[in-house]
Amino acid sequence: MAAPYEQFSSKLLTYTLIFLIITSLPIYVIVFSLELITFQVFIRFVASVIPLGIVLYFIYRQTYQTLRGKVIISAYSFLLCFIVMWFIPTSNSGTIVFLFALLSLIYLDRFVTLMAGGYGILVLITHQLFNPYLLATDLLYRIVQFTLYTMCCITCISVCIIGRRIIARAQHSEKKALDNENRYRQIFELSPEANIVQIDYKIVHMNRSGLTMLGAQHLDELIGVNVFDIALPEYHEMMRTKSTDLIKGRTAVDHAELRIYKLNGEVIDVETNSISILFHNQPAILSNFRNITETKMARETINFMAYHDQLTDLPNRYQFITKLDAELRYAVHKPCSFALLFLDMDRFKSINDTFGHPQGDRLLKSFAKRLQASLQPAAFAARLAGDEFVILVPNSDADTVGTLVGPLLERLSEPFILRGQEIIVTTSIGIAMYPKDGQDADTLLIHADAAMYAAKRRGRNNYAFYSKEMNEVNLRKMMLEQDLRKALQQGELHLLYQGKKNLQAGRLIGFEALLRWTHPKFGAVSPAEFIPLAEETGLIVPIGEWVIRQVCNQINTWTQAGLSPLPVSVNLSVRQFKQDNLIDMLKTILLSTEVEPRLIELEITESVASSNFEAPLIEKLHEMKALGVAISIDDFGTGYSSLSYLRLFPVDTLKMDKCFIRNIDHNQDDLAIVTAIIGMAHSLKLQVLAEGVENETQLARLMEQRCDAAQGYLIGYPISAEEAGLLLTPVLELSNS
Repeated sequence: MAAPYEQFSSKLLTYTLIFLIITSLPIYVIVFSLELITFQVFIRFVASVIPLGIVLYFIYRQTYQTLRGKVIISAYSFLLCFIVMWFIPTSNSGTIVFLFALLSLIYLDRFVTLMAGGYGILVLITHQLFNPYLLATDLLYRIVQFTLYTMCCITCISVCIIGRRIIARAQHSEKKALDNENRYRQIFELSPEANIVQIDYKIVHMNRSGLTMLGAQHLDELIGVNVFDIALPEYHEMMRTKSTDLIKGRTAVDHAELRIYKLNGEVIDVETNSISILFHNQPAILSNFRNITETKMARETINFMAYHDQLTDLPNRYQFITKLDAELRYAVHKPCSFALLFLDMDRFKSINDTFGHPQGDRLLKSFAKRLQASLQPAAFAARLAGDEFVILVPNSDADTVGTLVGPLLERLSEPFILRGQEIIVTTSIGIAMYPKDGQDADTLLIHADAAMYAAKRRGRNNYAFYSKEMNEVNLRKMMLEQDLRKALQQGELHLLYQGKKNLQAGRLIGFEALLRWTHPKFGAVSPAEFIPLAEETGLIVPIGEWVIRQVCNQINTWTQAGLSPLPVSVNLSVRQFKQDNLIDMLKTILLSTEVEPRLIELEITESVASSNFEAPLIEKLHEMKALGVAISIDDFGTGYSSLSYLRLFPVDTLKMDKCFIRNIDHNQDDLAIVTAIIGMAHSLKLQVLAEGVENETQLARLMEQRCDAAQGYLIGYPISAEEAGLLLTPVLELSNS
């Protein structure tokens, strides 16, 4: 600030003196015309003052920026003042006071002020002593002039000191403002986020990050572009309103999210923070743009994942409960009824074990897609967990739901394709109605779940409406699940033995060990009821180990009783077979009981045998076979498997499921299936055993097809170990024969 101020002050001083010289000429003309001065005096003034004024101007042009120049200009100014006062016919020294004050206030320099004061005193003394116009004044008048001039000097020095301080502060503030401006400019230009300045909706400036964000190479590509041209149309009105509020001061800082175009036409999401500023002394808006496209996508993904099932993309349990609660609140204010459907895929676990989890996931995704496509627009479907799905049908009654569920079951039971095979999956549906079956989300879900299990008990691929009697069934299930955990310790489990008969020789060739549970309250509990519970809870593993050990102990008991034991088969569940320590457990039991391995036959279901063809499964079966035990495949023909596994696994016997045997006496299709299974097994050198043989006609058909063995009520009912011992041949009798 110092240099511009000094330049301004020097100019002001010089122009003022020149003005005084120029104006003094007409004054002298007037004074001369009034004959107050002589012509000689006037000529001397014109000949001396005007040239000196011109010389002053040239001195100023060369020296005004230096201290020496200030001294010369000040001395020269007082010289001119002296000459003017000498020729003016007056005793007034006000011109000196004016000149002194002018120099002091313009320069605001203590040195110049003191110097000018000295010049002024010298001029006053000279005039007081020699100017003929002042000699006529009295002494008091002269003292007053010197006193006034002295007071003026003191005042000007004080003003000079205060002025310099003000200037110093102003210079500091200006420097600080300049530094801040440079700093803000650097921040603006180097910011990693886009900064855009607009005036009247036109872009007037932008930093490098802004160019990069919009896909521009040079600033010229965007200068003058209307901001509405880069924003999607739906945001124009919002932008216009917010810009007006900022410019008029109604809003200090504005935050917004919008979508804009890049120069290549790509649309991106941005977050903006805008303020009103002055840009080149014009009202403008500075906006900070941040590209949030990826952030928004991540946010939407996270939000989708929070409310949707990751496998099927259906709404998840959380979203369904939220939707159900909203429907309940709506129903309170506007009474209406709605239905909650609970769906469970029948035998999904078996399919999952047969084809593996990746194929099971594919089936779930296909099922979910078909389910969604089969619903009315108002219905809301979600996946709860595993193979459980729910549907909310608003504004519906029992009749409406009944007409909906039938076609839905048909649509869902259409074949799916897995590994190139057609798989038919049926569904069981339980239905709870609001408000009859519950008035809160938990109650409705519990009752719909209970109805679903009732539908399964009716034969699957069915639906059932909730009734209060179902609570008793569920309560029994809960009690059985709890009591099953204590059944082993309390000795409530026992084994029965059902015989197997060789159809060609007509003799008993072994037994199958069947697990039974006598509950202290409910009495005999069906295996169809407690075995699934044991599977669900994982209790099947310790129970299965207990069964194998009991069978081995019973074989020893028969041996010690002098009887010749027959092989006993034991079922291995899917969960047991997947245990890592299965082989070690079998070894331990066989060694500890010293039972001949040939007397133990392990039955695995078809779903276990054909779950996959990986090396670990084959290795485990061969390890089992290496122990000396026999291996059979139970329920053959009911799974979803390829027959190719039969030639890969060390299997001894195929057990045909009773569903094929039940109608062979009058159903030619079932008879054809049985014939095919027997022929295929014999070609692979495998034995075939038919389960569920209950009458002579069935037995005759099996013998005609050269079935090797049979099991069922016709052959023998399940009996106790003691009764089974009566069917065994004593060792002595066997040796004699």
